[in-house]
Amino acid sequence: MPPRLAWDDVRHAIDAIGATTPVGTRDRAVLLLLATTGIRNGELRAIRLRDIDWRTGEVFVRRTKGKRDRVVPLLEETGAALADYILRARPRVDSPYLFLSFTPPVGPFKCAAPVSRIVRKRLRHGGVELGRVAGAHLLRHSLATQLVGQRRPINEVADLLGHRSINTTALYVKVAASQLAEVALPFPGGVA
Repeated sequence: MPPRLAWDDVRHAIDAIGATTPVGTRDRAVLLLLATTGIRNGELRAIRLRDIDWRTGEVFVRRTKGKRDRVVPLLEETGAALADYILRARPRVDSPYLFLSFTPPVGPFKCAAPVSRIVRKRLRHGGVELGRVAGAHLLRHSLATQLVGQRRPINEVADLLGHRSINTTALYVKVAASQLAEVALPFPGGVA
């Protein structure tokens, strides 16, 4: 089973982020984008300002694990957090990348570690007990589990996550074992 968080814990951690400082504003936008789109750490770091289509409410995701670009929906709350970050908190430097480090030299995140640190820090601050695995992928697994729990079609979840094979996404169906019990047919021979 993939490591995952209860969706209430994810929401609580996001809601606990104070957007009163530039770092808080950025971190809230990072967590919301990861948690609502299921993008990977590297995909988040590759997002450029031009990849956000504000009119259609979509984010163009490049450099995916499967070497295929894809589009993910931008929920209203996430879009508002991104706009707040861009307009009020993003450092004024000449960089095409959306998310920037505030640590000198200011610029895009060059590796996965800073994004993972942001996720761990904000989850801990939100009171979430973390196991061994606690980075951007934890939010991806949590979203997938939440969507399956809402009975979203498995192919819809696969498309959002950018999985080429439905079998990869089927891993999350295992998490919904209680739902499987609800749809199980009775044994034709009666009780054994």
